Amino acid sequence: MKNIGITDKEKQLLFVVLALVVLAGSYFFGFTKLQDQTAAITASNVQDQTTVDTLRNMVSRQAETEQETERYKQTIKDIIAKYPSDVPQEKTIYQVQEMEDVTGVHVDSISFSMNNLVQNFSGENAPSGRYNTMGMHFSSSYDQFKEMLKFIRDYEDRCTAPSVSVDFDQAKGTLTGTVNYRTYFLTNTEKEYVDVPETGIESGVDSIFGTLINVPGEFEGEESVGRYVYPIEGLEELLDSQQ
Repeated sequence: MKNIGITDKEKQLLFVVLALVVLAGSYFFGFTKLQDQTAAITASNVQDQTTVDTLRNMVSRQAETEQETERYKQTIKDIIAKYPSDVPQEKTIYQVQEMEDVTGVHVDSISFSMNNLVQNFSGENAPSGRYNTMGMHFSSSYDQFKEMLKFIRDYEDRCTAPSVSVDFDQAKGTLTGTVNYRTYFLTNTEKEYVDVPETGIESGVDSIFGTLINVPGEFEGEESVGRYVYPIEGLEELLDSQQ
């Protein structure tokens, strides 16, 4: 039997074929997978770079952002400062009295519509915008009427006069009319309520029935008698006339 041998040239050719097979396997099973990983890493790097750029931009604008925040906070404080925290009925009456004293306008009657909602702001414990409306019937001269509108316009609290109607009384030579006078306020703020100032007006007496005092007798030996001293002028004469 004749032995089949492999020549050196065939061995070299076989080695080249095996090398090509190994190289092809490495490409399809290793290099391609590596390419996919590289593409994924590249995409992640792009996203990370975008995030880094955003953060760098935020850091570069940090001082400007803080200044803007402080400006917004100050704007909010300035707005709150323009509005009282509450306007109860006694304060509206005081404002009308103050208006009469300053302008000379005489207010004959007032009707009230209190605590009307303007707007609720979003957020927990957020402020609530509200207003009161006073329907006032008044009489005045023309100059006093103008002073009344100026008083409402320039009052320290936020006020408006959304409607006014006026007639001229030819007999008296005066103006009569009605004005809807609104006062605005913000609730749920840290601003403290400022009460109505003391006006010095006496608001009443302890007892309208007077105080019993002992009055000594007019002559020696005469017994003292009880007598009421009445705090309201004219009340004593009125009671005596009813007896």
